[in-house]
Amino acid sequence: MTQRIGCLQLDPVSAVARSPLLVLFARLGPLRDEALDRAAYERRALFDAWAHEASLVATADLALHRWAMRTWLDAPGPRAARARTFLAANAEFCKELLDELRARGPLRARDLEDRSAEPWRHGWWTDEVSGRQTIARLLHLLWIIGRVGVSARLGAERLWDVFERCLPPGAGAIADLSDEEAEREAALRAVRMLGVARPAHVRAHFLRRRYRRLPETLAELVAAGRLEQVAVAGLRGEWFGAPQDLDALPALAPGTRTTALSPFDNLLCDRARTGELFGFEHRLEIYVPAAQRRWGYYVLPILHRERIVARADTALDRQAGTLRVLALYRDPGVRRTAALDRALLRALERLADWRGADAVQIVNDR
Repeated sequence: MTQRIGCLQLDPVSAVARSPLLVLFARLGPLRDEALDRAAYERRALFDAWAHEASLVATADLALHRWAMRTWLDAPGPRAARARTFLAANAEFCKELLDELRARGPLRARDLEDRSAEPWRHGWWTDEVSGRQTIARLLHLLWIIGRVGVSARLGAERLWDVFERCLPPGAGAIADLSDEEAEREAALRAVRMLGVARPAHVRAHFLRRRYRRLPETLAELVAAGRLEQVAVAGLRGEWFGAPQDLDALPALAPGTRTTALSPFDNLLCDRARTGELFGFEHRLEIYVPAAQRRWGYYVLPILHRERIVARADTALDRQAGTLRVLALYRDPGVRRTAALDRALLRALERLADWRGADAVQIVNDR
């Protein structure tokens, strides 16, 4: 499933469940939390990487992610420039970090002593300049470029190791792709994950901002018969789809389920595309001051058949065994019916049952 959708975005907030688990629950139904950790940190079928954001990705896509890793520092713009300067200033310390991880890893960030030549000064969540911040930033950058990896997790804490030990045996023998081959495969994978896509959607998906020659790449894929240019009724622009997916459309059954989505679900990560295709305005308000929130802190969009029809501001009260829906909003233009109300409630009850809650409490039903 992870290879089919490309990545499972990670986020530290888990008001109901960790985001990757919510993404899988929406597609597969109830699953045990430990199954995801086993897949990533025991079987190594998944690993932590920077896809369109920090994510768990499929080891089967390793060649594409290695391409993204080796080209990340070459990107234009101030972000990559700051990273290049910071890593160059601390080149000797980076070597020492890798040697220490190779000898003693896996280790927590707090197990590593800051012996940097230059601290990180650009702010990272906060404007703090400290050894803790510098170590965290160095590990983060070495992770993005594929020098270190996440070997395991102890709750929210990561255990770091050299990247090759965070992969299954034999993964290092996978051949690298040239830049042109990798961009073609990544663009094709992005289109197939999305179903149909415009070039802007491809740029924003899977390996975000890695495409250097996307118009030429898409034209090459069309010429090779691996993509087709299509029209989407009612929408403008140049759209692409894979022939095998387009051929399967007549046999594709209409959606019938109602399910809650993670606010970080891949269906929602490109907000412009979500608005264009679904008429749904997705706004993440976790980091918005409470007084400025429109919908709430941890809001789960609800997919009903083939439309996103509602959103639920949710919090799991584990002690009380209750899924609290602080507010349930129907989207503008969605007609309220008894059947829809029942479908929304059943979806929330299934979510509650999966999380071990006995009841759903809807505090404010709008």
